[in-house]
Amino acid sequence: MKKKQITALLLSGVLAAGAVLAGCGTGGSPAKKETEEDGTKKSTEAQTDKESEKDAEEGGEDKDTETTAALDYDGVTLSVVLAQGWDTPGREALFQKYTDKTGVKFDIQMLPDDTAAELVKTKFATKELPDIIFNSGSVREHTYMLPEENLLDLTEEPWADQLVNEEAMMVNGKIWGLPMGGQGYFCFAVNKKVFEDNKLEIPASKEELEKCFETLKDNGIQPMYLGSKDPWLVGNMTSGGIQKALDADPELINKLDRNEITYSEIPGMTSVLEDLRRWNEKGWLGANTMADSWDGEFKAFGENLCGVTIGLTTWDKTMEEKYPGSSENMIFIPYYIGDADTYFAGTTAQWYIPKDGKHTDIVKDFFRFCTEQENLNEFYKAMGEASTPWKDVEVECLTPTKQLIEDLNAGKYSFHYGHNSLVQGQDFDGLCKLAQEVLIGNKTAEEAVKEYDTMRAQICKALGMEGF
Repeated sequence: MKKKQITALLLSGVLAAGAVLAGCGTGGSPAKKETEEDGTKKSTEAQTDKESEKDAEEGGEDKDTETTAALDYDGVTLSVVLAQGWDTPGREALFQKYTDKTGVKFDIQMLPDDTAAELVKTKFATKELPDIIFNSGSVREHTYMLPEENLLDLTEEPWADQLVNEEAMMVNGKIWGLPMGGQGYFCFAVNKKVFEDNKLEIPASKEELEKCFETLKDNGIQPMYLGSKDPWLVGNMTSGGIQKALDADPELINKLDRNEITYSEIPGMTSVLEDLRRWNEKGWLGANTMADSWDGEFKAFGENLCGVTIGLTTWDKTMEEKYPGSSENMIFIPYYIGDADTYFAGTTAQWYIPKDGKHTDIVKDFFRFCTEQENLNEFYKAMGEASTPWKDVEVECLTPTKQLIEDLNAGKYSFHYGHNSLVQGQDFDGLCKLAQEVLIGNKTAEEAVKEYDTMRAQICKALGMEGF
């Protein structure tokens, strides 16, 4: 596979031997043959962009000259819904800073990770939406959000010009959310001490990884802590399910969007689910993986109770806070599952404004406050992400993330975008549940993928997509 360089992530584009980084890099998305937006129907979106430009010329406000009318902050409390796993270091301080400036308070409803996706979906279905709602990805991934019906269009907000790639954040030519996440890379995190104690080398393939799993199991160590209680972690494993097929056929995404091919015809989608079932059956995921959670990963890794877990390029910083020294005990390797052998470049979490909210003007004012340069710098410094979607924002990160970036830039490894951010008509929550069913043996991998094809076809038909 052709290696994808991400030199923009490094401060100078080159790492001198022994150099100490002031940060992993400047704000920017990694170079790749196609962005998430490029991997969709370009011709349709190009037409939409032209129509948007025409509308702007006929009377739309220039976002550079737009001014905010005097706002009445007195007694305002903004309701916010988010999941524990979608929260980030620095969020609380940013909220407090706005409160100190304006007096506006925040009423936070923090959802448990294992039920958050369904609860958010229910809020959209019942129209019981807060002033601000966080979600883990874009409206392309979460089609139930129905942005034209439910969300405020943020395309003309002044902060849009600060985005590194404004078009990449658009769906149907519009920006629907404030991207206040980083360009995180999901991976397998290897516990170096556990591997060294069991005389194991760091695996460089799925075959090597599985041999390590078997040795760890024989030695009484949980080989892999997957956190399967949280559906998104299981579904996360499918992210690279189409990558090999996409490398072989650059038209694959368009074919999926035209119903000329289905997921069940792509070997990688079935094989990743089959691996999950097989790994659990062999005991490599522990005695009861469905009782393991994302929160539990911190203890499992920090106390050296497992060999491998799911890693993320902010997770090492949180681990370091909970278990000082643990970041030096981990190394990030690609997702060796199914036919994948790459890191997973996750999409940016976004903050949304329901259009029927009571305080939309104040929320827009808050979003503008968040994107002031000083506030962005403070927010991302606390996060410790590999890169950001914002211009002129430098980020700091720890050894595991620095090493991941070096390996990517050196061409040692590559990365993929999740299929659910590239292919239209997704119900990621539904896919996560199907993956869990396969994991515990209630469905075969083939049955689950075919069922998801049916689920996706219904969504695409409802969206009016050609071929469905």
